[in-house]
Amino acid sequence: MSTPPFLELPPGTCRVALSVGAGPLSALEATPPQEVETRAELVCVPGFTGSKEDFLPLLEPLGRAGVRVLSIDQRGQCDSPGLPLQKPYTLEGYGEDLRELIEQRAEAGVPVHLLAHSFGGYVARQALLDGPKLPLATVTLLGTGPGAVPPPAAYRVRFFIAVTRMLHPVTGNRLLRLDRNPDPQIQSFIRHRIRGNDRRSLQAIAHWLLTEPDRVDELAAILRRDELPCFVLCGADETTWSTGEQRGMAERLGVPFTAIPEAGHSVNVDQPEKVVEALLGFWASAPVSQADVAEPAG
Repeated sequence: MSTPPFLELPPGTCRVALSVGAGPLSALEATPPQEVETRAELVCVPGFTGSKEDFLPLLEPLGRAGVRVLSIDQRGQCDSPGLPLQKPYTLEGYGEDLRELIEQRAEAGVPVHLLAHSFGGYVARQALLDGPKLPLATVTLLGTGPGAVPPPAAYRVRFFIAVTRMLHPVTGNRLLRLDRNPDPQIQSFIRHRIRGNDRRSLQAIAHWLLTEPDRVDELAAILRRDELPCFVLCGADETTWSTGEQRGMAERLGVPFTAIPEAGHSVNVDQPEKVVEALLGFWASAPVSQADVAEPAG
């Protein structure tokens, strides 16, 4: 679980409600300073037990580079309402939410980039596989893998499922020590986030994390079909999918790979400035975006 280092919204950031077919989604929208031209947009998708706040550290440095950021809570996650009880959660449903959102954001006329963390990478892949070409400039897979999470991460997911089936999620989080933080405001936020999660959504995501097949070859075919630049980025101290596994995924996709030193699974929290530097460098080198985004600040 990613834990934001702070909760104060940077200047130019507001909470917004987005409308897609399955219902509203909660998000943070951060716009560049008035004196900086908006040259691109980044849509950020969080992972299992995460939320839109996981990307707070990226907002200011991206804004300085002229990048508007939209960071979402996925369906049934934190502040986004869940599905009706009679409607099951499906990975296809998560992908459709993201497809609709990307198509909406592209209407603003600036290049749209996608950043998907951990389980969010499954959703990004599903969105790309489930229909015609999306209006995306690039996609970055952040701390995600080719298929199901391997041990020991799989053991943690199974334990999480067992605990949350028997206990209220907040109580379970306390038992798992996931809400321990020296800052009482952040501790309170973590409890708010887990309380806001739809338990059915959590259990469905946990199931997919344990069972999702390797679909790298399918994704590679879509990237070639759509001529969509892709980037695999992770922390050098990754503890979910290993750095080697993610490097191998990048090689099979035929895309660049970077492992950021002194960062683990939540590299967006551990080393946000280096993540932004890596993103800007990748976008500047991608054929479709050379003239559309700022160069990395030197």
